Amino acid sequence: MIDARKEYPVNCISFYTEGFMKKKLSNYKRKIFLYISGVLIMFSGLAHADNVTMNARITHEISNEFYVDKGTDQGLRQGLSGSLRFDDGRILEFEVIQVTRKLAMLRFAGHSDKQDGLIGQSVELVFERKEPDQQNKDEKSPKNPPATADDDRFVPLLAPPQWTLGLPEARNIFHGQMQARQSLQTDRENQRDYSVTHFGSSGSLDRIEGSNWSFEWSGDLAYRDGDAYRYHPDYQEPRLDLYMGSFQRPLADDGFLRLGRFLPRELPGIGYVDGIQGQIRHDEHISLGAVAGFKPNRYNLDPSEDEPLLAGYATYETGKFPGPYYSGTAGILSSLYEGQSDRLALLFDQRASLGPLFTLYSTAEVDFDAGAAQINTGTNLARLDVSAVSRLSSELSFSAGLDHWQRPDTRAERDLLPYYDERFFDDGYWRYWVGSNQGLPWNFRLSEEVSFINSDTYDYDPRWQIGLTHTDLFDWQGASVTATVYNIAVVGMDGYGGRLSAYLPLWSHKLSINPLAGFRTVDVEPRSREFELTYLSMRLNGRLSHNWSLFGGFTHSYGDRVDSTLLDLGIRYRW
Repeated sequence: MIDARKEYPVNCISFYTEGFMKKKLSNYKRKIFLYISGVLIMFSGLAHADNVTMNARITHEISNEFYVDKGTDQGLRQGLSGSLRFDDGRILEFEVIQVTRKLAMLRFAGHSDKQDGLIGQSVELVFERKEPDQQNKDEKSPKNPPATADDDRFVPLLAPPQWTLGLPEARNIFHGQMQARQSLQTDRENQRDYSVTHFGSSGSLDRIEGSNWSFEWSGDLAYRDGDAYRYHPDYQEPRLDLYMGSFQRPLADDGFLRLGRFLPRELPGIGYVDGIQGQIRHDEHISLGAVAGFKPNRYNLDPSEDEPLLAGYATYETGKFPGPYYSGTAGILSSLYEGQSDRLALLFDQRASLGPLFTLYSTAEVDFDAGAAQINTGTNLARLDVSAVSRLSSELSFSAGLDHWQRPDTRAERDLLPYYDERFFDDGYWRYWVGSNQGLPWNFRLSEEVSFINSDTYDYDPRWQIGLTHTDLFDWQGASVTATVYNIAVVGMDGYGGRLSAYLPLWSHKLSINPLAGFRTVDVEPRSREFELTYLSMRLNGRLSHNWSLFGGFTHSYGDRVDSTLLDLGIRYRW
């Protein structure tokens, strides 16, 4: 889930201005209507959903195949294909390679990326079963010739019912999650307590009523109360954030049509859109697409007509993982703001791979002056992120990259600021980093990273961090403990910091405990060096059943006139 305030960097003071303390009632009603409509559509097909959902556990993995603890006794057959859902919501297609009564070897179909860390995960296998009476009807149909002894469709009288994974016939494949979360902070130092209540949901409904249409949604309803943050625009007022609510259907040759609220996955730099997107396959390697619509309000994601946009893009793809592979998307984004030309940008997003040994990711945004710039006129590189990973073996890998960000000089960005200052539109920053990860004897793993930051506003010293992890602690399968140390080099403060964390699974991973502690030893002017415990945290995650889970914990923060405790508790239902 993407935070709107991270997508649009903004000084937090701008959230406190009086001009944005009141919400537009019409926009609020429109969001509620969109959200409720999506929920009604999601539930409309439940009564017709006759696909079978089978719970399974991954027991072993080799290369690109993996084993599950289900077999022919549960209806799996060699050569069948279906859909598999992970606990985190990912849905992938699978194919049965080999099968016995109690065990089956599966392979992800049409998915080139290797999935790591599968062992022990609980998954759902989804397919549709033909009942015996349905098979009899098929045999009596004049469209089908009588079955004979040589016919592959012949079923002995006493044979068990035949299971088929017919994705084209499947309908109303419904997956998602709903959760409720309550947070409470107490601050003994400043007596500024507050609470936030969240209700969120996300998921998808595929093959609506047997059609090619699908619906995807993600949203959150929050309510803030307490003594602190009374100036916040959401104080004691429900806030509905609809991150996604879009319909989609496939077109010929891997094309698609998408409409509603969405974040274009093919070119995420476009941002959230209320509108329409279409993509077609031009040839074996090239796809062409376009996006048109309006950007939501940058403060609260309310529907807005202030910022219409139009974007076109092309994707080139060749090769196949785990061999040499390349996928790159380039597009042009044009937008208006309050009726005036505001932004014209060239967007890039690409991935290249030479196999498991080397992978390169990059994304970039180049802004042209569309008439709105006041300081950074001409062409500017607004954003660049590049990262490369080389896995020489399972025990040794290297990584490196660079990041750059510069605020676009546009009218929409200037309206986000609490006041105008040219320093908001400087050259931003550049960050360069290198890292490494090594496997050591006795289940230890070492990681290192060094970064250098270049900025107009501050001359940063090099930053480094080192981490050491020990897995299967005391022969406790799955348990781990990690110690991390890093340097602190900021204005008026110099020293070292660190944290200790652990992952402790219990009852076959049905319950996990995650303790965490942070500390530092620094020179703070004008005081001398001293050791401080900065925070203590404990997180619990429990699986009550296959569908229900409970999570929560606390974090206590110390130092710098801070003495606060944050408590939270939540429950999640997945289907």
